[in-house]
Amino acid sequence: ETGEQTFDTDKCFRGRVPDRVYPGDVIGYQVRLHGGFYPGFQTQKPAFDLPVIYEDDHFAIVNKPAGVVCYSQRKQGHGLMTVRAALPFVLKPPKRGTLAIIRRPVSVHRLDKPTSGLLLCAKTKPAMVELTRQFVDRRIKKTYTAIVNGIPDEPTETSISPTDALNLGVDVDTTEADQWQKIENVIDEKVHTTVWKPLETIKSLKANNETLTLVELKPKTGRYHQLRRHMSWVCECPIVGDSTYDGGGDAMTLRGRGLFLCSNKVSLEHPYYNTEVGRLEWDALPDDKKYANGVLRLSQNGKVVEVHASIDLPEKFQSFLRNEGNRFEKFSREPENDDEI
Repeated sequence: ETGEQTFDTDKCFRGRVPDRVYPGDVIGYQVRLHGGFYPGFQTQKPAFDLPVIYEDDHFAIVNKPAGVVCYSQRKQGHGLMTVRAALPFVLKPPKRGTLAIIRRPVSVHRLDKPTSGLLLCAKTKPAMVELTRQFVDRRIKKTYTAIVNGIPDEPTETSISPTDALNLGVDVDTTEADQWQKIENVIDEKVHTTVWKPLETIKSLKANNETLTLVELKPKTGRYHQLRRHMSWVCECPIVGDSTYDGGGDAMTLRGRGLFLCSNKVSLEHPYYNTEVGRLEWDALPDDKKYANGVLRLSQNGKVVEVHASIDLPEKFQSFLRNEGNRFEKFSREPENDDEI
């Protein structure tokens, strides 16, 4: 009630079982943090890093590593190796007075176990409801980057302009001249829509057509394994390391370093700062906190506080492409004279 973070030892004493409580007495208790920020958890911190990309009193964005599940269902045997178990140890609890704080932070969507990248987490019930609503309304725009096995075709009939892609509801830069490819089909009686474009090609001795392609993927819908299915079934260029959809055979030689799929960009409307009270609070913040090093910004019309987060690709992407390119150059070069034979 006093707002103090510690008890005044001159006015307070540690209660014991036989002590009597009288009218007007104030009973307080302290909670041990058990090694984490959020109180009351008896578990140990999971043995993996979970970097925090952005955090405030209402929600957070973390960078999930590949090989870790978001949460464990019964009898799956993941134990503490889940994002759910790690969140209380990497996030700070909201400040006192924040509305409807959740006992422990939770992710509001999921990424497949072998996929790495940005994951949105709610700290309050209103934030969880609003973020879920934005996912349902498809207002949250995500960008993935992947390495695919081969050279995906770019048919003229499925080519769209950056403006068309933006109108479709994905996050693209309309000042760029690059054309995008649109995939839209029905799988399991549901429409699946993905927009993608190639970024770079690297020669590889193990790949189809001796080529690996770095692609940027922007899903409009968020169906089960949508990006992995579209690259494999529609483009016939499965994502490298995808043991479910790569078809086996020679593609198995590319499985050694896991799935090369990363959710590296996300944009959304802030779940709290766009409420009437939240906007007043955001306007009163100093600039260094208001814009959070560029993560927060106002929309073009100045009415909406937006969140734009991005991360670098995992180091394994560049090292894999570099190694495959070097091996191709070394072993595919024809001898120039008889001495090299």
